[in-house]
Amino acid sequence: MSPSPVSLGADLELERTTDPIVAWRTWRLTGRRDGTNLRLRPVAGRAKPWAPERPTEAVCRLGRMHVAPNVDCTCGLHATREPDLLRRTKSPGVLGRVALWGRVVEHELGYRAQFGYPQRLALVCFLCFWQWGPLRCRADVVGYFGLGRMMPFCDDHLVAARRHGMAPAIELDARGVEQELRSTYVVDALAR
Repeated sequence: MSPSPVSLGADLELERTTDPIVAWRTWRLTGRRDGTNLRLRPVAGRAKPWAPERPTEAVCRLGRMHVAPNVDCTCGLHATREPDLLRRTKSPGVLGRVALWGRVVEHELGYRAQFGYPQRLALVCFLCFWQWGPLRCRADVVGYFGLGRMMPFCDDHLVAARRHGMAPAIELDARGVEQELRSTYVVDALAR
C-alpha cells in the first residue's frame, strides 16, 4: 500500500502510511554498569527511551494539543534519508536504520513520523562519526559514566578521553554490549 497525501505545506508533505519508510537515526545509549538493561534514548532532550519490542509513538513535547507529527510543529520521531546528515548530532552512541509509519511528514532532510522502531543497529565512536562518517566509526569500548550514561569509543579516542580527564568509571567490550543491545531490541546488525 502506498502512502496517501493528507495535506501539503510549502516544503512539507504529510502522509499517512501503513508501509514503513526506512530511514537513518542516531540515539544515546543508557544502561547498567554491567552492560545490561540497555536502552536507546533520543539524543536531544530528556525524552523517554525507545521501549524494546514495541513501537515508539511520537508526542508533541511542546505541550500542544495535536497528534504528532504536525506540519505546523517540529514534533515527531525524526530520521534522515542519508546517514551522513547525522554527523552533526550531539554525542550519538548508536547509529541505525529505523522503520517509520503512521502520520509521516516528509521534509528536505528526511522525515518526522508518528511511529517508529529500529531495524538495524551499531554502536559508534561519536568522535570518529563526526570526523569520518558512518563507514569509519566502529566502537571498541563502551564507557560507563554513572547514572546510566554510556558512551562508545574507539581505542584511540578512549586514550584521548582518559588524557583529558574524561575516563569512564567502567569500560565494557563494545562487541558484547552491541550484541546485548541487538538482543534487547530483537534487531539485526547494521552492515557497514
